[in-house]
This record gives sequence, structure tokens and C-alpha cells, in this order.
Amino acid sequence: MKTQENMDAYAILESDEFDSLLDAVELMAKAQGNLLSLQRSVEELKVMMEETSYAQDEFTLNDNIVIYDTIENVQELVDNLVDDFSMGKI
Repeated sequence: MKTQENMDAYAILESDEFDSLLDAVELMAKAQGNLLSLQRSVEELKVMMEETSYAQDEFTLNDNIVIYDTIENVQELVDNLVDDFSMGKI
């Protein structure tokens, strides 16, 4: 009986469907890693902009408002993507 179970398990591991499943899991892991990396990059950009704004005022007040609003919007979008991905919505 054990030999039959082992042969069945081996057949599953060697199947095209199992290979496809492994490929899908690998792609999902890469996507999650990319999203988390993007999330960190947006956070770093935010910190960099805050540090730069104190060091030099090359932009007008309106420019800074637009930049910060854009960064906030990007951060919200990325955070929502990360949340949706982790909850299986995407």
C-alpha cells in the first residue's frame, strides 16, 4: 500500500499541473516581494523629500504641495495594492 501511495505522490509531483502551480506560487511570491519593495521605496522617497525640503527650498510652496500630494497618493495606492494582494483580492 505504501508503494502505491508513493507512486501516486510521485506522479502528482511530476505532473504538468503541479509544475504550473509551482510557477504560479513563484510568480505570486515575486509579485509580493515587488510590492513590498515598492512600498519601501515610496516610504524612502517620502523621507528623502522631507529631508530635502528642510535643506533647500528649490520648489515653490505650490510645487511642494503637489509633490507631497502625489507621494501621498502613490503611497495610498501601493498600500492598497499590498493589502489587496495579501487578502487575495488580486
